[in-house]
Amino acid sequence: MLQTVSALVAEDHALGKRSLSATEDFDITMRAETLADALIWLDFILDVELPDPPDVPTA
Repeated sequence: MLQTVSALVAEDHALGKRSLSATEDFDITMRAETLADALIWLDFILDVELPDPPDVPTA
């Protein structure tokens, strides 16, 4: 999962596509584990404390 995301973020589309196509061969258990890993990883990223953006007038 991390390798696929890293490849896509680094704009290595060939490696990203190969990594994504490899998931098609996973059985249902492996797919569930991969999804759980992805959700845990996403939760970690979303919990990272970032500074508040500056106030910008919208009108």
